[in-house]
Amino acid sequence: MSTRGPGVKLLIAIAVGFVIGLVLGFALLGLPDAVRADVATWLKALGDIFVRLIRIVIPPLIFFTISAAVASMADLRRLGLVLVWLLVLYITTSAIAAYLGVVAGQVFQPGVGIGLQPPAGYTPPKPPSAVDILLSFFQTDFSALLAVGGAMTMIIFAIILGVAVVLLGEEGRRIYSFLRLASNTMITMVRVIMYYAPVAIFAYAAWLIAVYGPQMLGAYGKFLLAQYSFSFIHFFVVYGIIVLTGGLSPLKYFKIQSTPFLIAFTTRSSAVTLPYNMEAARRMGAPDEVFQITLPIGATVNMDGTALYQALSAIFVAQLFGIALTPVHIGLAVTSAVIGSVATAAIPGGGTIMLAFVLGTLGLPLEGVGIMMVIDPISDALRTAINVSGDNACTILITKLVGLKLRSSS
Repeated sequence: MSTRGPGVKLLIAIAVGFVIGLVLGFALLGLPDAVRADVATWLKALGDIFVRLIRIVIPPLIFFTISAAVASMADLRRLGLVLVWLLVLYITTSAIAAYLGVVAGQVFQPGVGIGLQPPAGYTPPKPPSAVDILLSFFQTDFSALLAVGGAMTMIIFAIILGVAVVLLGEEGRRIYSFLRLASNTMITMVRVIMYYAPVAIFAYAAWLIAVYGPQMLGAYGKFLLAQYSFSFIHFFVVYGIIVLTGGLSPLKYFKIQSTPFLIAFTTRSSAVTLPYNMEAARRMGAPDEVFQITLPIGATVNMDGTALYQALSAIFVAQLFGIALTPVHIGLAVTSAVIGSVATAAIPGGGTIMLAFVLGTLGLPLEGVGIMMVIDPISDALRTAINVSGDNACTILITKLVGLKLRSSS
């Protein structure tokens, strides 16, 4: 049975909810501040329900999908090749994205001459050290694997479990069958939760405009223009070259990837998009044994859109405070943005803490984190869409690099 029909209907429902939410948000701007604040609080709560449901399903989704994929791969040498090339490509594309973020900041100069002040009473978070980031990948308590902050540890645990199942031989087949059934169940659960997405997107859109509408001008507008312009350059040029090298027509990639791209943009969740990204990979012809490993891991650690955003944010904050950056600082911005994008899912507090890490590495005021939070919902939408699209582009090339071929597909 085709899944494309419900996907299109869901996208339409999400788009309608988004538009209605924008209209309501602008209408709320005419209300007294106290009334608008109360209504906005309830709207945000309706959206937060969706986010909380997704946070619940993320850990088992990642665990069962990766462990089942690894357990299905009888050739451990090929598994090793997939993981090595995955690491190389994910780091390379993130570095390219971070460099584009630096270039975007230099071209658009969104913070030059603005002089924004830190939010009143804002206390910047303490950025983690490099050792803290490394150790956060290896939680000491098994229960931590069930939390979003334990995603990196869960990936490592799931890979080891999958390898153990393979080494068990015939005895491990029963465990593999369970893991595969659990993986399919989690994917179906995400699709069920997605029925609430139009309501959540409506509520978030209305809340965003009602609370931040008057502030979405000036420097913020230039920042978003810079981010969106160079993110699409990364999407069309970098990913186009990658899939072409992998043996797939870029036009076919862009056409098929459009559905998970739009879902990621509207839901701002890589986890929600994962089942749709996997369906897109299958339609592109990628083997199950490859994309069932690359996509769940990529949903956690491969974040080109985030790397571009963090590097651009560093340049933006420096310009706001009139701080000149040397070539050494630029190199640090790219490096820390790559590390920050990879570690985002492993650090409690996610993007906020890791942006603090990037700013702290460059010696920039950490108050910049509070400044960036104002436009985070709009910025995060495209970041997520780029993140998930990079997972599929790399999957196509990894398929070729490990000696497999793309299947003929629709």
